[in-house]
Amino acid sequence: MTQICASRAKAEVHDASLTLCFAARSVGEVSETWMWRQIVGMARMRVQVLTWRYINKDFFPIGSVPMTIMQEAGCWPEEASGLMRRLHRLRNLSRRNFFATTRREYAAIGRIVRAIHPDVILCQYGTMGLRMLPIARELAIPLAVHFHGSDLAGGLANRWYRWSIEAALRRFDAVIVVNTMQRDWLVAHGVDPARVHVIPCGVPTEESLPCSAKERSGSPLQFIVVSRLVRLKGVDMTIRAFASVVREIPGARLVIAGEGPERGDLETLVERLGLWDNVCFTGWLSPSEVRHALEQSDVFVQHSLVPEGWPVSVAEASAMGLPVVVTNCGGLAEQVVDGVTGLLVPAGDVPRMQESMLRLARDPHLRSRLGMAGRTRIKEEFDVKKQIAELEDVLIECARAS
Repeated sequence: MTQICASRAKAEVHDASLTLCFAARSVGEVSETWMWRQIVGMARMRVQVLTWRYINKDFFPIGSVPMTIMQEAGCWPEEASGLMRRLHRLRNLSRRNFFATTRREYAAIGRIVRAIHPDVILCQYGTMGLRMLPIARELAIPLAVHFHGSDLAGGLANRWYRWSIEAALRRFDAVIVVNTMQRDWLVAHGVDPARVHVIPCGVPTEESLPCSAKERSGSPLQFIVVSRLVRLKGVDMTIRAFASVVREIPGARLVIAGEGPERGDLETLVERLGLWDNVCFTGWLSPSEVRHALEQSDVFVQHSLVPEGWPVSVAEASAMGLPVVVTNCGGLAEQVVDGVTGLLVPAGDVPRMQESMLRLARDPHLRSRLGMAGRTRIKEEFDVKKQIAELEDVLIECARAS
């Protein structure tokens, strides 16, 4: 009976013919699985995707969802160089939006958006919100912007982006963020609290079966990092902390799943510390390969050095019953309950990271208790279906209010 009622409710929303233009710079990035889940998971609106790049199609299929790829429309303003960059800045001084589209691209996107005729536009990241804002205003279409982390943290160090986004915030019809720190920053900068919605990126808990302690018994203790290999992720500090674990447990392993510009330096560090037999760099992994790597691991580690939005890899590890050791940066401090679902350490504090990793290495019962508590919390509060439903609620309200 419940399923029948749910189906009727869904059909009624479809009868309203609400169309969503889902605007993203790129679809299919390995580090943005949450975006793909939103595209294929929304069931109460007709989704049409507008993007500049679609990659890894085999791993992130979108089925029958319509997509327009803007490859030929022109370069991103911030990627322009020399005279073109300066001219674009001058042209947009009056609009106070350096990230607005170029004239050629404005016309091309305008034609596409008119053809889609959406009831609301959802922009992923602040830069896309700035890009689409002039078009949405000209066509009188409500615009919602989904911020994630870098666009309200490190991105603000770019004076042109900060100058543009601070002027645009009050003009967005709805603002979605992934943690309360971001919400507080927006409210402090004059955004109406009623238009700010905290919706973390959920993960699928039904397919994330808990790792079995029985299956792991007899295997070497294994820590895992799933991350882009960039300086701000602090992977070098994780390696340094892991060295102390190896001194006490020589057979311990550290799997580093990911790719990035820091890989060469990290490999050099591993060699210098004499950890080649203990550390494995896997490179880029598909989503199914990441799940398999998590299944083979005992502890998830992430030593972020800057405020994170809502790292999905941490939530995915917790959903599989892994205890996590992470820094108390941004959304991580909200994602993990210290001493209950994982362990929090100060950013940049290698001795504290060592202490926490050793504590979990020595105590299998603690690993099990934290891991199962983390899985329960993710299932109850951060399941992807729940989060997508909340996102749809905001978008539908935004569309109907126009």
